[in-house]
Amino acid sequence: MSKVSIAIIGLNGFIGKHVLNAINSGVFDSKIQFPVKAITRKEGSQSTDKIKYIVSPETSPDDANLIDSLKGVDAIVELTGPNPELFSKIEKIVEKVKPKLFIPSQFGVDIAQVNSYAPGFLALKTQHSQAVRKLGIKVVDIITAFFAVPGSFLYEQAGGVGITEKGVNLIGDIDQKFHVSKLEDVGNVVLAVATHQPYSDLPDTIHVASEVITVKDVIDRYEKSKGIKLDIISKKSAEEGKKEFVDKLNAGFNPNDFVFYLQVIVAQGLDKGLYFSKLDNELFNPNESLWKWGKF
Repeated sequence: MSKVSIAIIGLNGFIGKHVLNAINSGVFDSKIQFPVKAITRKEGSQSTDKIKYIVSPETSPDDANLIDSLKGVDAIVELTGPNPELFSKIEKIVEKVKPKLFIPSQFGVDIAQVNSYAPGFLALKTQHSQAVRKLGIKVVDIITAFFAVPGSFLYEQAGGVGITEKGVNLIGDIDQKFHVSKLEDVGNVVLAVATHQPYSDLPDTIHVASEVITVKDVIDRYEKSKGIKLDIISKKSAEEGKKEFVDKLNAGFNPNDFVFYLQVIVAQGLDKGLYFSKLDNELFNPNESLWKWGKF
């Protein structure tokens, strides 16, 4: 089977560095046509035999050098934050380049599941994927549930389960399960999807995760790492949390409420955004033959 040529927008970002590690790991060498093309806005990044940096200060579809550099690429991977102007530019770049596969910057929450009870949540991301699909290009949304990042999400920053300096503001069941993904796994999955052949066999949306944990697991770890005991200082049912979520969303999406949104989504349970009845782990890493899934 032929090797796959890949271009990545946002390789130096939050998820990008883990994709870079996966590229350099050697795990996917037999499947990738090197060098991987990395689009960057800044001068100074050093290309290697595996990574070729292409500088495009505006990431513009009018940048002839950028478009020429990407012509013929099999897969374009987007690892940027949600930004309507940038998304619009990338859609136009994809339209000109016409790759066989586009992986948008989805990850995290299954937006379609959340929209079943909170319509309009993160609509920008949904619209972005739909816009590229309308171009006749295969789009695969990778859903990874909650990021679990040592020193950060669900470790030091645990507002997603209601942990504050004063205690826990609990929403729903303390034993509620949800999926989490380590960023190392996300990096590997991105490459596993980008190198999967044929692309026509891929579902439009895939769900992957490192493992299942509970709200209590996060609280217990936090208490142990901090050497403290957290009291539950307030309680709301999952239904009460959902109503507040919907009311807030109807008033306009507020980035400052995002951690609250995530906590409510966790509380909703199975197939409501962060806990999935079916994972596609085996499709991309059968029997952990390529890498070992991380642990919380």
